[in-house]
Amino acid sequence: MIILPETKILAPLFCFSKKRLFEEIAQCAASIINTDADDIVDALNKRETLGSTVFYPGISIPHTVFEGKTPSFAILCILNKPITFNSIDADEQLIDIAFSMFFNKKDNVEKSETLLQNITKVLSNNDLLNSLRLAKNEIKKIEIILNQIDILLDSSQHIIVDTTMINEN
Repeated sequence: MIILPETKILAPLFCFSKKRLFEEIAQCAASIINTDADDIVDALNKRETLGSTVFYPGISIPHTVFEGKTPSFAILCILNKPITFNSIDADEQLIDIAFSMFFNKKDNVEKSETLLQNITKVLSNNDLLNSLRLAKNEIKKIEIILNQIDILLDSSQHIIVDTTMINEN
């Protein structure tokens, strides 16, 4: 069973600020849902005003809802260097991984919220995050890790990451 929505990969991504990261994400998302990139940047920023989407050191899950026929999707960004990812009311936080989620308005809200919660649990695994960081120049390895994330999301057992398969390929 596939849990993760289709995921585009931007890695390694060279950007120097949260603003630029959101612009890169928005350009990619705009081409998928056929909308204006500025509207996507606005939606991501609006969501951030509700509270930072940084949930674990080095990783954030910026997310928003959109209308249209396109199914929900994700954009995984692995940055070449960490950037400051602050909100107005938070201390300085650095991230180097952004897993952006775009939920279609037609989706079940509870299912989308559960997916976000489960992704935060899975992506709180240091071995998994380090594997993503090490694979940032190798799309095939990132795809293997995404498949493993999907398996973990489908599993009701404890989250155990087997990085030996990732590092061997």
